[in-house]
Amino acid sequence: MKYILDSDTIIYFLKGVDSVVNKMATLDVANIYTTSINQAELYYGAANSQKVKANLSTIGSFLLNVGIKNFDHLAAKEYGHIKSSLKAEGKLIADMDICIAAITKVNKMILVTNNSKDFERIDGLTIENWINRK
Repeated sequence: MKYILDSDTIIYFLKGVDSVVNKMATLDVANIYTTSINQAELYYGAANSQKVKANLSTIGSFLLNVGIKNFDHLAAKEYGHIKSSLKAEGKLIADMDICIAAITKVNKMILVTNNSKDFERIDGLTIENWINRK
C-alpha cells in the first residue's frame, strides 16, 4: 500500500500523536508520500505561525523523507471530473482538497486524513484515518 498524507496527518505526526507515530513506524518510508498541495499548505502554516523558523525547519526535514506527488495534467483532468460531480450533487469542498484527492486518485493511492467528512464525498477515493477517537 502507498499512502498520501494529508496536511493534518503530517501535523499530528510532527506533534507526536501516538496513533499516527505508531502507524508510520510500521510502514516502509518508500510507501509514504504527500502532495505538492499539502507541501504548500504546510509552508503557509509555518510562515503564519508564532515559531516561523523552527516550524519551517521541522517541515522541511519531514518533507525530505517522504515522496512528493505533484499536481500534473492527469490530476488536473481528474480535478475537473471531481469538482463537476461534487457541484452537481451540491457537495462542493475546498479546491485544495479536490486537488489533493485528484492527485491521490490518479496515483491509485490511499489518502490518510482526519478530514473524512469532506473527502468521503469523492467517489472512488480511498481514505484512512489514523487518529484514535475515544
